[in-house]
Amino acid sequence: RRSMSRSEAEECLLEDATPSAAGEDGYSSDFRYIRRMAREEARQVRRRVKRIMLGDRLHQFILSSQAVPVAVGVVFGSCLKNNVDAFVTAFIAPSIAAIEGRTHLRDTHFTVNHSIFPYGVFLESMIETAFTVLALFYLIVVPMSMFTSLKYVPLRTCEECASWVKETAKRCPSCGQPTHFRPATT
Repeated sequence: RRSMSRSEAEECLLEDATPSAAGEDGYSSDFRYIRRMAREEARQVRRRVKRIMLGDRLHQFILSSQAVPVAVGVVFGSCLKNNVDAFVTAFIAPSIAAIEGRTHLRDTHFTVNHSIFPYGVFLESMIETAFTVLALFYLIVVPMSMFTSLKYVPLRTCEECASWVKETAKRCPSCGQPTHFRPATT
């Protein structure tokens, strides 16, 4: 290979842009060489851009991993935790503090040798954590497990009453006739 400057390559392109009788494809060898070099340069640029952007890895990570559901779960969990903390601070903690005759649960403490132990702060944090766990379990885990436990069952029409019946049913729920469905073949 011989190396060409950019201006030489542009001159050759302008001169050899018209077909000549020399080559099979109708173009001169210089024109084919410049075209091949331009393609190679474009490939190298694409490789450099991919390497810099890590496009393939990022694309694969986003699409094939659980990154998006985890991110949504973290954001939703954070919002839910804030709501539960506000509920505990507004209703539960004052109720417990009222039993002891205080206005806030955080104010409850005991003293040993002039050292103050504010157990109310710890108690309020434990209550907030417990309520957060309960809320996450009953508002997210239980409904999601119900949705994932539902399985798709194909439907067929009953021969007697023409209503839709699950393929696994032994009798039609509308007319009570036995179903004689053959398993679907794939």
